[in-house]
Amino acid sequence: MNAMTLNAKFQTVPASTAGTWVEYLDPLDADESSDAVVTTSRRALTRVALVAAEAGARFQREGIGHDPMAWMLAPRRLFRGSAALEACLDRDNCLRAVLLHGLSIGLDATPARIDAILADDLSGDDFGGPWSGGARGDVSGGAPSAPRLRLYSAVVVIARGGELLHAFHASLAPSAAVVRERIRARFGSAAAAQAEIRVGFDPDCPATMGMVPPAVVDTLIAVGRRRRRASFEGLDITVEQRLPS
Repeated sequence: MNAMTLNAKFQTVPASTAGTWVEYLDPLDADESSDAVVTTSRRALTRVALVAAEAGARFQREGIGHDPMAWMLAPRRLFRGSAALEACLDRDNCLRAVLLHGLSIGLDATPARIDAILADDLSGDDFGGPWSGGARGDVSGGAPSAPRLRLYSAVVVIARGGELLHAFHASLAPSAAVVRERIRARFGSAAAAQAEIRVGFDPDCPATMGMVPPAVVDTLIAVGRRRRRASFEGLDITVEQRLPS
């Protein structure tokens, strides 16, 4: 049976506590008979673990001075007043949280904003492969005189300062030169000079497999297929790994 019940001999409470205040006790203290009980599944617990890992990795990657544990326990608009600890047991909330951190959309957002990115309704969009370029790969919108934006992705692998930097970047830009400048601003001139920049996104690229969260992969594929960019304006994703060289 793929389910787990914590402290099952005590009264259980629903995992969803939207709109209510929840007291979080010290996890290092011993269990007590008065502790509230949450009944859930292993799959749901894995969702919470995924969101916690994504939050921690993002805060470290971007140098955000915020405690990931505090983020997990605080009520969020994204979850309609619930905290991630309970809300992300649910699949939809888990996806929202992964995209929030994967796309670096602040520390909170309205559900509607994230749902617009997750929306499966692509009616009116022009479909092409994830590497489509030219007219089918463009992500255009706005006034006719506005610069035409495309989805670009880039891989950077460079050894420096006793460490090996492996980074993935994806963003909407009018040209590869703009993307290279963004990489230079983040990682320096040497990294920008050797960055491999391409139009579109290849989900099967060995250099990026395992680095980019699945929900972000799905989003990048959707961006590459769309001609309209309204839901993705400002898209700018960077994932990096640093290892001792």
